[in-house]
Parts: sequence; C-alpha cells; structure tokens
Amino acid sequence: MSGESYSHTGQVSADGKWRWDGASWHPVVARPLPVWLDRTLTRKATWFSLVAALAVGLVADQALRVGTFGLGASVTLAVIAVALVLAGRISSLESRVLAGASVLFAAWLTLRASPWLLWPDLAMAFALIGLAASVATRGSLLDIGIAEAAARSVQGFVHGMAGAAFAIQPLAQARHRVGMVAPVARGALIAAPIATVVAVLLAAADPVFASFFNLSLDLNQLMLDVTFIAAGALVAAGLLRLAAAEPLSRVDGPAWRLGSIEGLVVLAVLDAVFAAFAVAQGIAATGAAADTLRAAGVTYADYARSGFFQLLWVAGITAVVLILFSRITNLTEQSTKRAFQVLSLVAIGLTLLVVFVAFQRLRLYEEAYGFTMLRLYSHIFAVWIALIFVLLAADFAGLFRRRRWLVGATSVSAMAVLLVLNLINPEAIVVSLNLDRVQATQKIDAQYLATLSNDATPALLAAQSPDIRRIACEGTQSYSVSPAAFNWSDATAAASRSIRC
Repeated sequence: MSGESYSHTGQVSADGKWRWDGASWHPVVARPLPVWLDRTLTRKATWFSLVAALAVGLVADQALRVGTFGLGASVTLAVIAVALVLAGRISSLESRVLAGASVLFAAWLTLRASPWLLWPDLAMAFALIGLAASVATRGSLLDIGIAEAAARSVQGFVHGMAGAAFAIQPLAQARHRVGMVAPVARGALIAAPIATVVAVLLAAADPVFASFFNLSLDLNQLMLDVTFIAAGALVAAGLLRLAAAEPLSRVDGPAWRLGSIEGLVVLAVLDAVFAAFAVAQGIAATGAAADTLRAAGVTYADYARSGFFQLLWVAGITAVVLILFSRITNLTEQSTKRAFQVLSLVAIGLTLLVVFVAFQRLRLYEEAYGFTMLRLYSHIFAVWIALIFVLLAADFAGLFRRRRWLVGATSVSAMAVLLVLNLINPEAIVVSLNLDRVQATQKIDAQYLATLSNDATPALLAAQSPDIRRIACEGTQSYSVSPAAFNWSDATAAASRSIRC
C-alpha cells in the first residue's frame, strides 16, 4: 500500500480494504449487520414447502378473483396457518397458538359483512400469522420490547422478499436429474410436429374430433389468475422462510440516549400543558368561562359537544411520547429515575382526565345527533386507550420489571377488543341505540342507517318503524354466489328480507 497516494486521515484505499490513519494503512473492518438483517437459515426448503406455497397460491386465486370478503378469504388464511405448522414446522407452543388465533380472526371474514370489522380482522389475522412465523422456535409475545417488535417486523420483511428464492430451492437441488428428463423432452419435440399434422388432418375429417380443440381461453383472466396464484404463493413462501430463519435473540433499543435533563423537561412541559387543560375544565364546569365562550361565539352546549376527536388524538400522541421517551432517555441515576417516574405518572393521570372529558363530550354529542360507527368506535378507543395508560402506569411503577410485557399486553388487549366487537356486532348496536333514541327525540338519520352493511339488516327489520324496515328491504332477497364469495351475514340478511319484506 506504500505506493498509493493519500491526502487526509481516514481516507479509504481504492480497493476499499485499507484506511489511512495519518501514519500508516490499516485494514478496514466491516461492521457486522444487525441480527435482524441476518438472512441465515436453520434449514432448507423441501418439496413440501414448495407444494404448500403453491397450494396457498391456488386457494388465494379463488379468494382474490371474487373481489370480496367471504369463505375464500377465510380458507386462504387458514391454509396459510396450516402450511406454517406443517411445512414451516413451527415448534413452540406459543407460535402454534398464534397460528390458531389467526384462523379464529380469519373465520370472521365469512361471518361478518361490516368493513369496520373485516379490515381489522384481516390485518389481525396476518399479524398473528407473521408473529407465529417470527417466534417459530424462540421468542414470546409477552417478552418483546418495542425495539424488538420493530426488529422482528424488519426481519419479516427481509425474509418475505426472499421467499421466492427459498421456495424454489428443491428445484435448484434437482438440477442433477435433468439428464434423466432430457430424452423425454427430445422425444416430445420430435413427436410434436408429427402429432400436429395428424391432428389437423383428423380434425378436417371429423367435426366431432375438431370440437375438442375449440378452446375458449380468456387470456386476461388467465393472466389475472397467474398473478393471484403468484401473489399467494410468494406470501406463503416468505412466511415459510421466516419460520426457517435463525431465531432472533433479544433486541434492545438504540445505544444512543437522550440526556436525562432533556427527557425530564419534555415531561414537565407536557404535565404543565395538561394541568392548564384541567384548570380550563374546572373553570368551564363552574360557569366562570361564560364570557370567554360568548366572545368566541360558542354556546356552552356546543362547547360541551365538540373537540372530542382532538382530545382522543392528544391521548394517543401522549401515549407514544411517554413510551418513546421512557426508552430513549438516559436514566442512570436513581434520582432521575424517580423524577421521570413521578412526571410520567402525573402525565398519565392528567391524560386519563383528557380521555374522560373526550368520552363525556362524545356522549353528549351522540345524545344530540345520534350514533354512527365512527362515534361508537371513538367511544371504544377512549376506553381502550384508558386501559393502555393503566398498563403504562403499571410498567412505569415497576410491575414485572424483569419482563418486557407492555407490547404483549397491549397486543392481547387489542385482540380481545376486536374479538368482542365481532361477537357483539357493532352495526346492530348502532341501529339499536338510534332506535332507542327515536323514542325520546323522534329523530333518526335514516339516510345514514341505509349505508350500513348487512350486519345491520336483522336489527333494522326488527324495528317498529315502517320507514326503517323499508330501508332494510331495499337489498336483495335471494342469495346465490360462488362458494369462495359466500358470506354468512349476507346470506342471513337475504333470508330475513325474503321473510319480512
């Protein structure tokens, strides 16, 4: 390396293998990739893996070509879960439980028709399948920190992108058998022109034989089917590769840390803002803010029934801030840890006040203007985010300090909420709440009720109001679809209309 010119310390040689330190050249030491970018596998794909991926693709084609949620979507996700257990050979009990839970949420794609449930069910089913593949042999949802959850997501994406190469490994390993296939291929090539000539002559002599070649192929549909099959197979192949990947060990947060003073200042400012909001609520409750509201052109009734969505956004942002700063703030001294803990718990308490105010304002708004799916889900989100803050308070207080349980507990609570929503049928609840409101106010938004899915149809047909029943009767009274598109809620709605309309 002595013959190479150099101009400054730190310069890298032309071949990228040496670095100048001001006095001599030293070899460049490559930094190892993070463990979650490691593409090492513990086992290779088998013919069973390839067949399983293709089977998923074929089932996915039937689900995707109907263009709607139904039995095909549920079966596709169930086949993916089964393929992961059998071909992916996931061995830990938790990974198998997660795969089974994904099938449970996939089943609701056939049982429900509301988009407010179908898309969350689809996302939850895929998330559980991906997590099952990620913890195939090691790891637990109940001991995954935020940094590790992000790392596992990146790892899943990396292995998912390489799924095709993984699935075709058996084909590559079978290259040595090509010599056995070559004579057959040569024979087929020789026979092809002879068979073509004979077939043409026979077709000219016999119209019945000629009819065998009258194939009506829809090339557009054929290409679409090939695309759908490939998409389903690639998703399955990526999950099988993730299940075969080197198990991910514990992943901690970044080495970089924010100073303790900076973190405490952020929390102190946040607490001050929330404290000011609490004072404002006290002033408004006592009527002392009447002049302020009058100057703003807002009545107290309008004031009490507004701002709930913004308040829920504030609660969500606060949860993210508290979790983030608790992980990136350098809290090495006991005094700073205690101060951070106190400020965090104060922020949580004040945020719960914000959530309560949002809940009350939303309730007043619904009493005045009726219930919608968005308002119902906002109520549910308010309760759920309050639960998350209680869990966060327990985490800050040091509950189960040796385990990283917050992400897992939050995930389990989200699964429980979604499962309960599927069971209780939220659209039917919205109909019931609006019908109860009619008795007190004689007002109902029939136009909105007409936009609800077939999940709401039985409840609408049970109403005493002829106008409401007429809305429910506008749908079809017969139900005939392909098996892949079958939906129990749509079928039940059609049967109910045929009886009551």
